[in-house]
Amino acid sequence: MSDIQDKQNTELTFEHKRWVHASFGARDMFSQWHTAAFGAYTIFFYESVVGLPSQFAIAAFLIFSLWNAVNDPLMGYIMEKFTMPWQRKWGFRRFPWIVIGSILFIFSYLIIFLVPFGWFGTEALVVANKWKIFAWYVITLLIYDTTFTIFDINSQSLFPEKFAKQYERRVVTGWGTFLGILGLVLSFVLTGLIADQNFPESYRKAALLTFGGAFFFLILFLPGMYESKQLREKYKHSEGTKGQANEPFLKVAKDILTDRTMAMKILFYFGYQAAVALMNASALYIVTYILDDPENESFIFIMGGMLAGALISTPLWVRISQRVNNNKKMCIVTGLLMFATFLPMIFVSSLVGWIICIFLFGISLGGQWFINPPTMGDVLDSVAVKTGKREQSLYYGFQTFVIRFGEAFKAVVIALAHLTTGFQEGNPTLTDMTNAVDNINLVLFGIRIHTAIVPALLVLVCTLLFWKYYDLTPEKIKENRLKLDELGI
Repeated sequence: MSDIQDKQNTELTFEHKRWVHASFGARDMFSQWHTAAFGAYTIFFYESVVGLPSQFAIAAFLIFSLWNAVNDPLMGYIMEKFTMPWQRKWGFRRFPWIVIGSILFIFSYLIIFLVPFGWFGTEALVVANKWKIFAWYVITLLIYDTTFTIFDINSQSLFPEKFAKQYERRVVTGWGTFLGILGLVLSFVLTGLIADQNFPESYRKAALLTFGGAFFFLILFLPGMYESKQLREKYKHSEGTKGQANEPFLKVAKDILTDRTMAMKILFYFGYQAAVALMNASALYIVTYILDDPENESFIFIMGGMLAGALISTPLWVRISQRVNNNKKMCIVTGLLMFATFLPMIFVSSLVGWIICIFLFGISLGGQWFINPPTMGDVLDSVAVKTGKREQSLYYGFQTFVIRFGEAFKAVVIALAHLTTGFQEGNPTLTDMTNAVDNINLVLFGIRIHTAIVPALLVLVCTLLFWKYYDLTPEKIKENRLKLDELGI
């Protein structure tokens, strides 16, 4: 009995200090500070403020997504295949790439909104310069995605190796969920105070705020990303022991994407990410056209509702998850809960109604956000048992490859909803839109399609498929952990 208790106590001890958990979790704050602003403002800025025609906007995002189809898995493959000089000499594998990628990423976001003011402002200017605007949009999106990938793949790949125990992974993820949602809401609220549909230059000021604030979050999360002496020694001795990374790229792609466990994990995460991306990109459309608030004042209250829901629920998700000790079951619960929170958004029209809806959405978002890293850790442990190697970048690269189709999915859904319901670009207020279209109610219903109807269906389908086909039970996970200890990986 005492042996079992000793084993349990060992499992519940932390290998890292609490401040390391919080610092590592601040990675999500840094990421969401940027990606929330990107999702909320980019499409709206180019379509409704600049006036770029919808077909050009969707073409830009499709090119962006095609680049994702190459960039993310290829970057993951390269990270595993080649050993950098700093790894050979000092043992650092991820940390230098995280520093390089994050700094470049900060600058890449800013240039998206530096499209010259002289290219737009009137319909005639937009018509004359639409190809220049389109080229600026595409090129800056590609730079943004490439730099984000360098940072994201390496920071995510560090997680399962740095935190090997289930209990510690959940605690770190709890911090990541709390701080990530805080970063998301701060991004919405602070930039929302600056961005104004009637003043294009305000979007540049908002981007400058995001740019400056990012360096503060960078200081918070880099200490948690620092690779310990034990990890550096391990990485030094791992050179020349590559597994799948020595295989041809297309074979690796086939092996990863046909692994059922990995495929179901990716599908589930895709559903959640694409649905949240749609919700994120729809926020300004809701505030502007459904709530008739061109000054974005209600934006703060809505995002405050989401923050309240997320902050209240995150400690509960951590405790429930530790008690249930079944990541698959937690995924299903959070997926079904998110589906349910989208349903009232199809009908609600008042500010109070939207605050309540977003509060409930914040609870489900906290759960989805929290459970993803531990579940991915389970999958990567399973893969390491099969292959005998730790090559996280390969799998995170292909997960990101699939998930990035969420950006294309978002752009396609919004564009189709707008094209089929009569939305007219270049009308940044409800009054302007009402005067420009034949049926304003149909236009508003189109906004509800990409805000709630499509996201709800997507989350439901992906959750049900995950429920049926994902096969990592708590027993299998425990067995994998024992095998990994035997293998020393």
